[in-house]
Amino acid sequence: MKIVITGSRGFIGTHLRNSLQDHDIVEWDTKLNKTFNGVLFQDIKDFSVEPDTDFVIHLAGLTDVRESIEIPDVYWTQNVEYSKRVFEACRGIPMLYASSSCVKEWWLSPYGTTKKVLEELAHAGHIGLRFTNVYGDGAPDFMLTSRLVNGNVTHKTNHVRDFVHVSDVVSVVQFFLDQGTEGKNRFYEVGSGIGTKISDLVERHGYDVPMKEGDKCEMSDNTADISDILKEGWVGPQVFI
Repeated sequence: MKIVITGSRGFIGTHLRNSLQDHDIVEWDTKLNKTFNGVLFQDIKDFSVEPDTDFVIHLAGLTDVRESIEIPDVYWTQNVEYSKRVFEACRGIPMLYASSSCVKEWWLSPYGTTKKVLEELAHAGHIGLRFTNVYGDGAPDFMLTSRLVNGNVTHKTNHVRDFVHVSDVVSVVQFFLDQGTEGKNRFYEVGSGIGTKISDLVERHGYDVPMKEGDKCEMSDNTADISDILKEGWVGPQVFI
């Protein structure tokens, strides 16, 4: 298959690209036509798609909820304006794109708002994957799972989070590559389906830090309802935190 991946060198994109080595991969990202190990990065603001493309996986975008409060215009440009071009170019082409569990309370942050808008912009045959908290090798430093490893934990909260391993996210994408997108829902929640209290997770890792009220831009609980995607035939998560 000829598969286009945007955000191909990001956290999830890297794991996905490595799992699809047997396919013809076309890479797009937010870098300006730079090369990495001989691979040309094409900037998604200039996105186009070749006629023989079989599938598109759109992962490129900004993902830090708190940062989006500080630079909402940048998040709108990166996550919405550039994605408009991707969606329009991919009319009639099967596509998965990165949505977020934040969509369920999209009004709390500019980031959540951008993901809600994406779900409204998507065309037939485009499926949004509402990822919860994805973790694994290469996860961004601002994520809690990364901070637990690097020692940058200053407090805990009573928020409940659904942590899903990046390998399970890759398996969801591979599932839709095999099954296609025709006749499927417009979006699916993707997580472990299990909520973990942040305070419990922090304490389990040996951190004795104060309790703090979470930021207003954060959902109190983002546990995924994965019943729809299980009904489609996905085997479910294989790795648990």
